[in-house]
Amino acid sequence: MIDSRYQWEFPEVSNQKAVKTISEAFGVTELIAKILVNRGYDTIEAANAFLRPDLSGLYDPFLLHDMDKAITRLMQAIDNGQKIIVYGDYDVDGMTSTAIMTWALELMGANVDYFVPSRFSDGYGPNLANYQRLAAEGMQLLVTVDNGVSGKDEVTWLMSQGIDVIITDHHELPEELPIATAIVHPRHPEGEYPFGGLSGAGVAFKVASALLEEPADEVLDLAALGTVADVMSLTDENRIIVKQGLENLKLDPRPGLAALLAAAGTQLSDIDSSTIGFTIAPRLNALGRLEDATTGVQLLMDDIGDAKPLADHINSLNQERQQLVTTITAAAQEQAAQLRDDPVLVVAGENWHEGVLGIVASKLVEQTGKPTIVLNINGDEMKGSGRSVPFFDLFTALDGHRDLMTAFGGHASAAGMTVPTNNLTALRAALHDAAAQQELANAQKPNLQIAAKVSAADFTKENFDNLQVLAPFGEGNPEPLFMLDLLGVNQVKTMSDGKHLRFIAQTDTDQLPVIAFGWGNKASALAGHFSSLQIIGTMSQNSYRGNISYQLMLRDMLAEGAAILDWRTSHLTRQTFNKPVTYVFFKENHLQQLATYIDSAAQPLMWQDAMNESDIQTMVLVDLPDSLDQLQMLLKASTPGRLAPMFYVQSPVYLQPVPSKQVFSNVYKFVYSFKNINLQTQFDAMINHLKISNMTLKLILKVFLEAKFVTIDNGVLNAVPNPTPMKLTQTKTFQRFMAQRDLEQQLIYSTTAELETLLMNLSKQES
Repeated sequence: MIDSRYQWEFPEVSNQKAVKTISEAFGVTELIAKILVNRGYDTIEAANAFLRPDLSGLYDPFLLHDMDKAITRLMQAIDNGQKIIVYGDYDVDGMTSTAIMTWALELMGANVDYFVPSRFSDGYGPNLANYQRLAAEGMQLLVTVDNGVSGKDEVTWLMSQGIDVIITDHHELPEELPIATAIVHPRHPEGEYPFGGLSGAGVAFKVASALLEEPADEVLDLAALGTVADVMSLTDENRIIVKQGLENLKLDPRPGLAALLAAAGTQLSDIDSSTIGFTIAPRLNALGRLEDATTGVQLLMDDIGDAKPLADHINSLNQERQQLVTTITAAAQEQAAQLRDDPVLVVAGENWHEGVLGIVASKLVEQTGKPTIVLNINGDEMKGSGRSVPFFDLFTALDGHRDLMTAFGGHASAAGMTVPTNNLTALRAALHDAAAQQELANAQKPNLQIAAKVSAADFTKENFDNLQVLAPFGEGNPEPLFMLDLLGVNQVKTMSDGKHLRFIAQTDTDQLPVIAFGWGNKASALAGHFSSLQIIGTMSQNSYRGNISYQLMLRDMLAEGAAILDWRTSHLTRQTFNKPVTYVFFKENHLQQLATYIDSAAQPLMWQDAMNESDIQTMVLVDLPDSLDQLQMLLKASTPGRLAPMFYVQSPVYLQPVPSKQVFSNVYKFVYSFKNINLQTQFDAMINHLKISNMTLKLILKVFLEAKFVTIDNGVLNAVPNPTPMKLTQTKTFQRFMAQRDLEQQLIYSTTAELETLLMNLSKQES
């Protein structure tokens, strides 16, 4: 079977009246209206704000806490020609925030410059050494973007030197805030801003709008980029920012972004929110991970000139980043396999580039479902990043063990830390205890909300276009998910060195192409047939050489019953046993004879022992069971991921004809006519004379012996005169022969479909 990664939900709409009202009012399908109502847009006003986002829906920027103080101080600095430094961050939200704030201040005639810290030498957020250096160089006003609220001590030093500080941030607020000239934050405890989900770029956009006294629509593309890249909720004000920003990006992209998209091979007409998440953001983030994020800000500024060389460099840097991730992930996976019993994974290696460890941790979380910390060992110190799952608070788990770390910060789902190398074992033990305290083992799967159950025939241009009224998609506004019941799959192929899959799904109406990112390890499992197979995914449009088709982008799947692979064979070779699987035998002598041929990575077991194994990935049934009952006992006790029957038999009886009454009579007459037949020397002569096979003659003689029609003494055969009449077909020997023949017919000489049905029925658990 293939277990689902999520708990599937199929919400029913209780307010059918709202569905009908919204469908009629906005001319959308009932499905679209149902999705809107399920997401809380159940009134005409709410649905209108969602479906028709425009700049008139933006909130007054002066509703943000301290915005008036910030603008007053900025205008004072502009009027007096004071030197302003915009202090940013090295991720995409930080780069776009820096570019937006710098652009707005330059437009107002400010004496402004910007500084982006290094991930490696400066770290995230306020840095006293940097502040002191900037102050020595003449800074008179510091404006932080996408950071600052955690810098109480650093801001105190600046203010004590007569250097004012304006903090613009959106991150979690500490218990004690800095004492600054202004703190512009959408969730400030003393503020009443209607929407707390702005990104750092979103806050910078609001400051720019306040400075210009109108929406700063020229930088909506940058605000959209920061919002999506920082995985902010695409609802309320963010929906307006992203939808309008994407339109600007499509219609009139700034030179740097146009060059970056061209280097990535992306057409402007294809731009949507996923373009930011999967094309633009990873490339810009590669700068902060491997080099200097200042280059990213330069690319985003309008006056960059020829952006192509820089865009090409960023694109190649992203390829380097991808290779680093691939290499480190492979090494980390090997360690994770050795730590399979640990509820929280902590893996560490030397020369692992610190800039990509968060990505590697995320990949291990996806693959294992476990919270993961990935550390680079540098002598007596380790530095790295952690990522978690929805039901495990990583910050809380680590916060009580700061004595094991020299530096630590983060939140429930992600963290960064520096750890003495000698504390690796202690850190693993502490996280093991934290997993027990948080009852991680009992945590439920995260939920997925399914919009509707559909078939392949529903993947059409009309339906795809209807769904686009809900775009842009992202956090808080996910693409609608659909479920399909499959009859099976074919053409299963891996992509990107086995990381991803593509296959053709067969429903009761038609076939549908499916793309499955991150599901490459299920390729062999999908090659089999399941008792039931369901997939969940989004509807996607694919354009290739001018041809447009529709496909499903897989999000989850569920397959009941073991995947059945038809490996039946009449020959056994060394190659038969060279796979790292579990080989199960029904005959002890077969296991003893073949043990030396079995690969060292494989597991040979007798069927009784296999019944006690609970984690068999692939179970190969090497030889034939004695009966279907014996096979059923095994299949009900063990639930392998894949079941591969070989059912090897050296001399199949199914190919042997059933002796007729005449054949029985001919053999008896022959034995009766010739006395003292030496079976050792005269057996072949009997075969030739009677014109029957070796196996048939052996069967008949065994039947005669059981029926007392003949005697065999020291290999000498004689007929019994006037034996007691009996029905030879009712002897145990003949009944065993017919039972074996029937068993072979069902397990060896049946069609694949017939065998799959039989094995699925045998493996069904009692309800």
